[in-house]
Amino acid sequence: MRTKKQWLSLLMITALLVLSACSGNNTGSNAGTNNAPDKSETDTGTANSGNTPGETGNLDPVKVDWYINLSWWKYSGEWGKDKFSQYVKEKFGLDLNFITPATDDGQKLSAMVAANEIPDIVTVEGWKNDQRFLIKPGLVQPMNDLIAKYTPEFKPYEDIFNWYKEPDGKTYGLPNYAYSKELIKEGEKLEPNTSFTLRKDIYDQIGRPDISTPEQFIAALEKVKNEVKSYDGKPLIPLQLYDGIDSSANWLSQYFSTPFEDKDGNWVDVRMHEKYYQGLKLLNEAYNKGLISKENFSETRDQINEKVASGRVFSMFTASQDFGNQMRTLYKADPKALYETFVIKNYDGDKPYLQDLRGFGWLYTMVSKDTKYPDRIMKFLAFLNSKEGQYMTAFGWEGETYTKNASGQFEWTEAYDAANKDGSAAAKWGIGFNLQQDWLTVKDLYAPSKNPEDVYINDMKKPLLEHSYDFNANNNRIDPADPRWNQMNQIKTQLELEWKKQLPQIIMAKTESDMKAKYDRAVAQMKKIGWDKWYAFQNEGFKKTKEILGYQVGWPGNAK
Repeated sequence: MRTKKQWLSLLMITALLVLSACSGNNTGSNAGTNNAPDKSETDTGTANSGNTPGETGNLDPVKVDWYINLSWWKYSGEWGKDKFSQYVKEKFGLDLNFITPATDDGQKLSAMVAANEIPDIVTVEGWKNDQRFLIKPGLVQPMNDLIAKYTPEFKPYEDIFNWYKEPDGKTYGLPNYAYSKELIKEGEKLEPNTSFTLRKDIYDQIGRPDISTPEQFIAALEKVKNEVKSYDGKPLIPLQLYDGIDSSANWLSQYFSTPFEDKDGNWVDVRMHEKYYQGLKLLNEAYNKGLISKENFSETRDQINEKVASGRVFSMFTASQDFGNQMRTLYKADPKALYETFVIKNYDGDKPYLQDLRGFGWLYTMVSKDTKYPDRIMKFLAFLNSKEGQYMTAFGWEGETYTKNASGQFEWTEAYDAANKDGSAAAKWGIGFNLQQDWLTVKDLYAPSKNPEDVYINDMKKPLLEHSYDFNANNNRIDPADPRWNQMNQIKTQLELEWKKQLPQIIMAKTESDMKAKYDRAVAQMKKIGWDKWYAFQNEGFKKTKEILGYQVGWPGNAK
């Protein structure tokens, strides 16, 4: 999903990612009606078109605030100095001011909604349904109306656009990293969102033992701790989790073959499943043996980034694309310090099922009802979604940062490669702006890299393809017009906060019996908050989603 490839990889979290076995969007009541702007023979607006929509030029730049609801998100270059930002100012008259929250607890977005003060552009995680907080009170404008008025040549992909349709028949935003069926090749296997990684050079030092079972994995971590001990004079961290511990636990549940659907076709909250609990047992054992540090439970992403870049981390239950820049930094300091992916199975040895990158997007971008510059903003968004915009954000400028080979693939120029190596590329060109990135438009355009670090980073996930599957059925299609929606969303928020609070205590329990007691108490507290009522609502949405997608089976493990 984030230099070009890193930013484009960061994009792939799709997941969803994925990010991360998430349940997602959106309307059920109007799903059968096509309200996407009609495609025409000219089809000038989408990324599958060669034309460039919306450019204006020679406008005095105006300041436009763009809020991204992720504390760690950063613009890929140096706004106002790099070439991309200069292009945006000159062609669209926009001087963008990016705003992010201090923390990811949702308080800043809630405060803006409560005050009815929304920045010109707002980007949230669409799979979380955060857009509803702005759509329901009328704080953002319908994208259909904006396109019709300002960029009629812009034709978003219909399947993606219609997925986000609200009960009023309108769509209010545009996602990034969405995977339109128009661009996915028949039989194409997509990479998984998650990718557990370890230091290859250190793994070699301990003899590359089998680590496919929890017991074997723990034994290998202990060898690293007790025999290798340090790297570059600093203690090694045998196992690193995300700054959001729940993300690591959720992704481990995929490796542990935890189903999100039972044999009768009902949705499963994986947190309540035995195989998810098995994953917590592994994490608890690792913690009690000193293989996971206590500080991991309070670290920020920046702190984890520093540890990865310094080479201190042996293994990670994360996603490799989120640490591409840090892995590059380490590689440049020590070309032997390479990461590779690995697969761990549950205590029963079941086959892993990992969520692939397909889906209906990650970040969802909307335009405020109060912006003074909807025309400029829409022309810019249309440009970002055009082929020229996709190529510019991904590759930069032909002849300067890339050239095309005889096969039509894009090759980096010597000037870009040199700047990329010394770290000056981002500040010079600003390549990698990903808030409207469409990965399928550009992913096959990369020529085989000449740089060993590119080959290393770009090929990292390939060994995991055999474990990668479609999890789209878990993008729960809940109708926001349902009178229960507000109450259920409040319960969901409380459940998520409660689980995030309880999870570290469960993992840090001193004994297995203590861990089980804390897990049971956490589940009981979830029930007290209203889990049963919320589950019933989610299960309805899950079945509706399968119906809309035409799936008989949701979780791929049930399709045996």
